[in-house]
Amino acid sequence: MSIVARQMTFTAATLALAALLAVGAFAPRVAAAAEGAESGDTHGMRLYTNTRHGFSFWYPKSEAIGSASGGHDTESFPGGDMVETVQVGEGGGVVVHVVNSAKHTITDEPNGHAAPIPQTRYFYDEKARRWMVAYPEGDADGKPSAPAPAEISERTIGGLPMLGSSARFNTTIIPLSTTRFLVVQSGGGSTYTNELARTVAPLHADIDPAARAAALQAEAAAYQKQQ
Repeated sequence: MSIVARQMTFTAATLALAALLAVGAFAPRVAAAAEGAESGDTHGMRLYTNTRHGFSFWYPKSEAIGSASGGHDTESFPGGDMVETVQVGEGGGVVVHVVNSAKHTITDEPNGHAAPIPQTRYFYDEKARRWMVAYPEGDADGKPSAPAPAEISERTIGGLPMLGSSARFNTTIIPLSTTRFLVVQSGGGSTYTNELARTVAPLHADIDPAARAAALQAEAAAYQKQQ
């Protein structure tokens, strides 16, 4: 065998060994991370992760879950582009819409919507570095109102703001960033929409175990009401 051939054989063997060692090094870490997410009493909840858009939430493990591309729906949430919908359970249950917005804004009802409720619009004020709220169609009494700082008294277990909405049924708007939102919404048949929304977190977020346990227990209790 020539010197060049020997060198090529040695190089190939070395690369193969390195690949095996790399797999061996990283596989336990992945397993450990998965075990950590599911450790402890989950109260009948299961973790859903969406690596494409960078978020997770907990849902009842007895419910089926599915995802469908939203295409490029720019009408359902004016100012944003709905790109995916995650369905929890059957129709009428919880849906989680993924909405992108290069303009840092989202409105909770379509323009010209039939429901007798005002649109709620959120946008991020770069100068003030805070979320603002406005009512394009007027407030609940139909009166014009100037934009004001958004009320952020509640956050998810992942530290994300939970922005309120007047949309039909239970709806919570959660900014993953200033350009990506989750709209967690009931189809009319869910008793645990708000509790599921509270379990939303960015991927790899450092979540307090006690806060997670309390949120999962609350979600389980709310879910039982519809059984």
